[in-house]
Amino acid sequence: MTLIRRAFFPVLALAVVASLWSGLAGPVRAQDIVGQDSRRVESVVGPYTVVVDAQTLPSLQSVQFFIRVTETATGTPAEHLTVSVLTTWSGSDETGENIALSPNVPGLYTATLQFEPGRWETTILVEPPTGGTYGADGFVFDVPTPTADSAAGYVFIGVAVILIAGAGYLTWRIRQNQKARAVARGDAPQ
Repeated sequence: MTLIRRAFFPVLALAVVASLWSGLAGPVRAQDIVGQDSRRVESVVGPYTVVVDAQTLPSLQSVQFFIRVTETATGTPAEHLTVSVLTTWSGSDETGENIALSPNVPGLYTATLQFEPGRWETTILVEPPTGGTYGADGFVFDVPTPTADSAAGYVFIGVAVILIAGAGYLTWRIRQNQKARAVARGDAPQ
């Protein structure tokens, strides 16, 4: 039991110092779908009501789309549709069509699209199995150029060094205690 106490307190002290030094003890901010970077638009196109929620993830240069399509007349989820996100980069006339994932549940389509830095315009396309295409309102996104954060790299290196030093110290203390016990029992190598 004393070995555990002797090993536990130095490791605990190192962990507390490492967390305070790296800023982990402060508040943590997480990206969530309900936040200031979330957008919602609702459109009625043809026989469908399209509700688009979008969440920008600037650190990943991505946008998450949650697209709900319902029959306007009945309010039931529309099935057997092909839902696409048409993207246009405002720096050129380059366009690309990114097909959303298959519906998770009837009428709900999700996609996470990654963008190059710049201003992007999006339009949601709904294609029923009978033919034709309906365009629903989308969004304009400004995707920032990623920045390198060297401070985060230094914090990672510092924490790694502290953890390795703590593990080395713990191993050394365990071996010292094993040797002391062997000497006390008379099993010491000669």
